[in-house]
Amino acid sequence: MNDDELAKAWAMLTAQLTNAAGQVDALSEGRDPSERAEGYRFLMRILVAMTEFQVEQEADAPSLVQIMSPIRKFFVDNPDTLYHRATLNPALRYRIHGQRGEELYLAFCLYGLRGRTNCILANLCDGEMEFDDNGRFELVLSAERPDGVQNWVQLDNVASTLVTRQYFTDIRKKPAELNIELLDDIAPPPAPTVEGVTHRLRALSQSVSRTFKSTQLASEAWMKQPNTVGINSTVEGLNSLFPTPDNEYVGGWYKLEEDEALVMEGRAPECRYWSVQLCSRWLESRDFVNRQIILNHSQVKLETDGSFRIVVAHRDLDEPNQLDTAGHREGGVIFRWLLPAGKWSQPEFRVEKL
Repeated sequence: MNDDELAKAWAMLTAQLTNAAGQVDALSEGRDPSERAEGYRFLMRILVAMTEFQVEQEADAPSLVQIMSPIRKFFVDNPDTLYHRATLNPALRYRIHGQRGEELYLAFCLYGLRGRTNCILANLCDGEMEFDDNGRFELVLSAERPDGVQNWVQLDNVASTLVTRQYFTDIRKKPAELNIELLDDIAPPPAPTVEGVTHRLRALSQSVSRTFKSTQLASEAWMKQPNTVGINSTVEGLNSLFPTPDNEYVGGWYKLEEDEALVMEGRAPECRYWSVQLCSRWLESRDFVNRQIILNHSQVKLETDGSFRIVVAHRDLDEPNQLDTAGHREGGVIFRWLLPAGKWSQPEFRVEKL
């Protein structure tokens, strides 16, 4: 490989960004101008995120980096969840160790590509793990189970990504302590090479492209039937959004005039956690720092019969359970049921004039 390949990889990345910007323009044509602005911001955000994941993270020098934040979002991030990510090599062995904090759920999920399709390869949550009396634990990721290991996840031969999830009803609570290390004795990563950086640039370009494409396809599917329940865990292509198998998802797309509100009524199943939140056309959670765009089970005020009534509206209606659109006439709304018990019914959506 020569320097020309490095230049070609860079040109491919910049061309991909230019193409994606053109798609943002086309997808937002004739719509609210803020959607186009959010689209450009979304491209910048995923470029930064994917650069960290594809260029900076090393499978042979593993690290757990925080995925989402108030200014880095994609794939319908949950503001009540702390996500970390590690890049893996299925030929190597890894040890994760740490101690539980005040999270109400902790899990480790493996993902990988089969062909061009992202797949959930394995998932292990706290209910399936062994902890000592102080909440300490060790977890091994490897192709074969070592003797005497209590907590183990098998590395499929296409495993490339580990995502950890911690759920909270209050994100200010103390998180679990998580550390990852390599069990194999190998040399430290070498200095950058033309071949290595070329490979990473190509991976970055592909990752940005996949993230944008998955976002586009999912949002277009959700927008087809506004103000109805049109999203659930059986939706084709949901795996491209890196979901967890411990969640059941249900929701839809709201489209409201100034004098309209979306009323969502139903009954949540028994589960470890549930919430409902708003997201943008680009599948980013709305501004959860300054506005009420999410309600979890500890915040929802139930009716006397145990059911819920949650309202989405552009202005304050003095409702006990209301989500703030911040003036966005359209957007996604998604419920998460975490580890639900038994059968559950979809909520009902209807539009009411104010």
